[in-house]
Amino acid sequence: GPIIQAMEEGACFVADEMNLASTSVLKRFATIYESNYLELYEGDGHKILAKEGFHFIATQNPSEGFEGRKTLPYEITKNFAVIYVDPYPPEEIYFILKKLFPELVESLIKAIIRITLETEQRILTGKLGKSDLEKYHFNIRTLKKVCARLSHYNANDSSVICSHLKDIYVDCFRSEEDRNLQWDLICSEISFAKNYKPQEIKLFINENAFYCNEKKISIQNPELVKNLLSQTPLTKEILSFIEKISTCIEMKENILIEYSEEDDPLFLVNLITQLNGNKVEFVNLCKGIHTSDILGALKPIQKKEIAWIDGPLTRGIRNGENIVITSLEAAGAELVEKLNMLTDDARAILLPPESGETSPMTLKENSIIFAFKGFRKSKSTSTISRAFRNRFTSILFPQITENHSLAELVEFYLPKSKLTEIMVSFHIKIRELSQRRVIGSANLSPYIFGTTNLINWAKHILKYNSPNVQEIALRGAKISYINQIYDSKERFDVTRILENAIRTGELNLEIFEAIEEKKKTFTISSNIDKTKWWDPALHYRDPNTGKAKLQMSGNPLKKGIEINTPETGGNQKEGADAWYGSETRGNMGQGEPAGGGGAWGYRTEELYKQFLAKRKILWSYSMVVTKKEFLDVFGKELEDTELNLEKLFQPEIDVTRHYDLIGRRIDARKYISFTNGKGDLKVFDKTIIDKKDEKLKGVEVVFLVCKARRIFNFEYAIVVLSAMLSSAMILADHKIDFAVYTYSDRFNKKDWIDLVQLKKLEEEYTEEIENRIFQNLASDWQGDSVYEYLLLENIDSYFSKDSITRILVMISDFRGQRGKASLEAELDSFENRKLKELILKNTNKSYILLGVGMGTRYLAEHLFSHSIQITPDNFSHMPNLLGSELSKLILTYHT
Repeated sequence: GPIIQAMEEGACFVADEMNLASTSVLKRFATIYESNYLELYEGDGHKILAKEGFHFIATQNPSEGFEGRKTLPYEITKNFAVIYVDPYPPEEIYFILKKLFPELVESLIKAIIRITLETEQRILTGKLGKSDLEKYHFNIRTLKKVCARLSHYNANDSSVICSHLKDIYVDCFRSEEDRNLQWDLICSEISFAKNYKPQEIKLFINENAFYCNEKKISIQNPELVKNLLSQTPLTKEILSFIEKISTCIEMKENILIEYSEEDDPLFLVNLITQLNGNKVEFVNLCKGIHTSDILGALKPIQKKEIAWIDGPLTRGIRNGENIVITSLEAAGAELVEKLNMLTDDARAILLPPESGETSPMTLKENSIIFAFKGFRKSKSTSTISRAFRNRFTSILFPQITENHSLAELVEFYLPKSKLTEIMVSFHIKIRELSQRRVIGSANLSPYIFGTTNLINWAKHILKYNSPNVQEIALRGAKISYINQIYDSKERFDVTRILENAIRTGELNLEIFEAIEEKKKTFTISSNIDKTKWWDPALHYRDPNTGKAKLQMSGNPLKKGIEINTPETGGNQKEGADAWYGSETRGNMGQGEPAGGGGAWGYRTEELYKQFLAKRKILWSYSMVVTKKEFLDVFGKELEDTELNLEKLFQPEIDVTRHYDLIGRRIDARKYISFTNGKGDLKVFDKTIIDKKDEKLKGVEVVFLVCKARRIFNFEYAIVVLSAMLSSAMILADHKIDFAVYTYSDRFNKKDWIDLVQLKKLEEEYTEEIENRIFQNLASDWQGDSVYEYLLLENIDSYFSKDSITRILVMISDFRGQRGKASLEAELDSFENRKLKELILKNTNKSYILLGVGMGTRYLAEHLFSHSIQITPDNFSHMPNLLGSELSKLILTYHT
């Protein structure tokens, strides 16, 4: 191996990431750094002495601030001359970059340095990427990448500078807020950035070169690239994405493509990975995969022989192909160390000794590394480290959600018609129904309908076109969308929506014929072949020398309208229980006329309080049902909900691979290597499987349940009750501390909030507390609504000082004290503006707020960053919806 080779040749040996090494490895190193020899226990026990010139150099990141690293004991460090490499000061960074890129002007280099340092500082302080679960990193490697781009392209062109700075410092962030913050930073350092407008993207193929604006890529197989381009819908978003890819390929950068579940890049994989005409080798990763499955291993072949067989990564490097790594986040520590060398300046990989290769295997000049990674959805799932991410150029896969963009996709495969309009409308509708949980509310996760579904639907219609277009379109929709809906009623309702749209769309024989014509033109031969190499648009000049100005052009007078509104604001009253009568008329329009006409104002507040004091309760806002009757009917559903959510709270399992000289379980790969004299005696598998049962420690959940009579009806009261009981059972079973409060204005005095605590955080969930919660939520919904923002002013009082992850769940209709006529008026009311302000303020203080909206008016999603809506369509699934959303929040935000 490399250590013995270095000792025998008198070379330098570098132990990279020394403080990540296991104790057994450190123990074997001891004689080397103490006495310059290594004793071979694996063979005859002889000693290997280091020749003159041998040096042992260890490198590592400090244990502070980096995951998994330990501090090396003094017994080891005393044998080394320890050197701390401090961060480069800006002057030194400038000196390095100016030597590497002398053609770049001083002001530009210094501006980029300031942008990089400020971006990294924002990430470290949490100002940037705070709502993101990914780890970003900007350092001198980033600076080198940016300067290399500007040096290669025209650094005197302001649009080129802005384009590349935007690619590296802005577009890698997922949230709009982060992107705006970063663009403001660029504008503050680069004066002309404020006037930047992206260029129109143009693609050309000329002989053996692919052109994308100023980018030029040499291609090995022009016909392949032409065919791929001809089969791809090149919408505005996809063209922008291809331009980013083209830049990375020309600059020989490693490419990391990140995407969400809905925006699956599957239909573009072939094009983006073969844009340079090179062949592709796929390396598909998954959790727990052996490094030998990727690099290769000794394996039995014919006639009982044993030989080294390349893994996909090694095979791709050897053949000079593009390397495509899927699910990059699943790469283990051992594989990441191999990939570090491959994705860095070395662009090489060192195979294990049994391969017979003694020198590193280098990536060919034309080979590009593509990595695909889904967005991280929870802190409990693995992701790539900041340092590893920094070796790639991150490109976000475009979100194709706009109506016109989706229409472009469909119209690439089908002729523009009423059918394509129906398809786009249905796609948007079914996505909205799924996101709002109108369908799929009984599932742990919402249904996902992405661009792949729409493209498959369009391809189905194109392939199986017949005179009965309606039947083919409906069958294609069932295959691509509807058949994955589990609930038969929901499936029937969605089918009916589409059938009605198709029926009213009058899809006639003309559409069938138009699709047949489209089939004839939809061939392998590409339109790109017919494009002139010179671009006529770039040489176009307007023949007009100018336009005459209109003289004495008068504008028509606008006549005003007479407004004559009654002083009370209208005649419509609020119903039989309206408090105001003839004595309140003539209040000169005081109050809120839009809320019902003649509403009480500040002059009549005392009169209103007198009315409330005399008011009699018309009926009992309670459910006449016992706990036993309730459990007899809903007990099975509560058990099913608890069972469904159990898997979300399963403890984390960590697998640590380890091999030893003794044991009972033999690893086949290690044994084969040993029997062929190319491995060591450590053939016994001592893998450790660690089960972390305390991963939920430090989570606290507080429920605030509105008990206003306005939102009371039997169904909603039942689902609130069952949701609270099922959530309480699940949280108690997993030893998560939680508290339950109800709130209302019990006596309608408008000067008091009755905040009733049904369970304290520290209380154990017993049958007595369960009875207390049941009795309270089953009866006495007499109170009026309150200013809900007041409940969040002292949010810290609900949680203990020891809490790590603090989740507050608010269940209400969020319509304030007086409901308004429209959704916009509700959101613009004083109460909801204050509520949104308090939600944002507490979110910035790391509180996690979940809004559960009751009723058909979707207010919660506009107020809270996390919300679910309970409507007459999905109310029976509220326990499952609340439980799954709560589980996801815990798994997402709790470390």
